[in-house]
Amino acid sequence: MAGDLILITGVSGYIGFKTLVLALERGLKVRAVIRKAEQAKKLESHGRVAPHTKNLQWVIIPDLSKTDSFDPYLKDGVTGILHVASPLANETDDYDRDIISPAIKSTLAVLNAAHRAPSVKRVVITSSAVTLVSFAWMFGPAPPTPDLTLFTAADIDSKPAKASSAMEAYFASKTLARIATKEFMEKEKPSFEVVNLLPTIVFGPDELATNIQELMTSSRRVVLSALMDVKAPEMVGATVHVDDVARAHIDGLKSSVPGNREYILSSDVPEGICWEDAENAVKRNFPEAVEKGIFKLEGSMTLRPWRLDTTETEEAFGWKPVSFEETVRELVKQYLRFIEAEKK
Repeated sequence: MAGDLILITGVSGYIGFKTLVLALERGLKVRAVIRKAEQAKKLESHGRVAPHTKNLQWVIIPDLSKTDSFDPYLKDGVTGILHVASPLANETDDYDRDIISPAIKSTLAVLNAAHRAPSVKRVVITSSAVTLVSFAWMFGPAPPTPDLTLFTAADIDSKPAKASSAMEAYFASKTLARIATKEFMEKEKPSFEVVNLLPTIVFGPDELATNIQELMTSSRRVVLSALMDVKAPEMVGATVHVDDVARAHIDGLKSSVPGNREYILSSDVPEGICWEDAENAVKRNFPEAVEKGIFKLEGSMTLRPWRLDTTETEEAFGWKPVSFEETVRELVKQYLRFIEAEKK
């Protein structure tokens, strides 16, 4: 694999940037897709990217949904594509136009371009474990007794309801893109293979964050705030470390990982995570921070069980994901480093 030329979308984002770093560190040559030229300077100056710029090419594609947008960049022996980019759950007055449709169209643009590029052997796509369940299951009130269904990668919400929020639109976009991928592969029967990755809630340290404000976004904000004094909203009890998601993208290119398959990425399976593990990790590893009141441990997070079967994932990839407790520990370490930096 080292020395192979691959193309990666979404490199300016949380998962995509970590995937770019790991690809370069493993000796791959990368064509990194960005939408704006100015993004390149920031990304290539990063300490983990700068030593590998000889193996890095920047590709500017303002609109990933155009059907022929990738064709010019899959020449010269590109063997793999990592399609990480996807519209975020930002509020808008048109969920279909700004979230759902671009996700489906960009995925199909990648697949069609790969179909026209004989050198491409494998396409790895960032989907989501939210595609396994319905809106009602994910967003509805918790049932009076826990749902102990064991979900597998064969499950899918085949007909998502009409989205009434940006988050629902994001989930629908992932589901419909996953369905579109299946239909494309069945109809076109391309020479390349697809690996669809289905991560649960992704968090952990952020390689691109330079201060506390940048770190305290998305799922990281929820976890860190609950370790202080915030009673966080209910969430499903399934997470995965961002490093494991990035690692699965790179490993998904290997012929040893069965292709034309879908893999759930989640830690602490099948039962899911326990919030007490986060608090105990902080008490054990950062007693001074607790004593100083940096982490008051007066918050809480209600977790709903989400039982997931990742047996096929562990067999195919040959490794177990980082535990929730270890993920929390690494995130807290980054947070404390930023606190120390602000004091200087």
